[in-house]
Amino acid sequence: MSQRKSQSLPVIILICLVVGVLLLRYLRKPGPPEITCGVHCGTERWQIKTVSDPGAALINWTPEHTSVAALVALLAPAALEDTRADAEKKVYWVEAILLGWKAESGQHGDRDFHLVLADPADLSRTMIAEVPSSECVAACSSSQAQHFVEVRQVLMERLSAPQAHFRRFDPAWVVRVQGVGFFDIFHGQTGVAENCIELHPVLQIEFVRQLSPAVALPRRIEPPADHRCGRLSRSGAGEEE
Repeated sequence: MSQRKSQSLPVIILICLVVGVLLLRYLRKPGPPEITCGVHCGTERWQIKTVSDPGAALINWTPEHTSVAALVALLAPAALEDTRADAEKKVYWVEAILLGWKAESGQHGDRDFHLVLADPADLSRTMIAEVPSSECVAACSSSQAQHFVEVRQVLMERLSAPQAHFRRFDPAWVVRVQGVGFFDIFHGQTGVAENCIELHPVLQIEFVRQLSPAVALPRRIEPPADHRCGRLSRSGAGEEE
């Protein structure tokens, strides 16, 4: 009996060695290459801005009808993380006045189309809506990339290409906009809301009509003197583009 055990021991050892070698090869085998696309455009909470973050799976894609004034009244998170706040898990539908726009180009621009929306009942209540470029990292691989392309096309067909400086419309446009809620940091943006909420990214825009030239538009679109915006946390600041 002991002789049989001694004879089978080398076989067991050999099998274990073969299994170990195969396991080692499997563990050392490189995974599939990472699929990347696009160029660097932005950094701060960039994956959330482009709906390419893991939290995008939590978004309720059924649009919630609301107003600019109601969105501006929401409480912004004290700290802006690399995860989504509750208001950032919703798609909103608003009818608003499009006061103007620009392309965020240049050395520090992230290539977004920057729109300023005002509440029809109070043109002093404004917020920002942004349309990412599908040429950017994360935006190009986003599940909503085709929406970015289509919205930008609609805007350029109606308004021609935007410039790097903000261009006001006079007369302004009545528009219907759908977009994902997003809280930005405050850095003196043109048209920024008091709580820094945005529709970012915009998923759909519809031009309804132009306002009558008799409608008095705000003379200046200045950032609020006091704001209720959240501050960027370290995790949000370090998010991968």
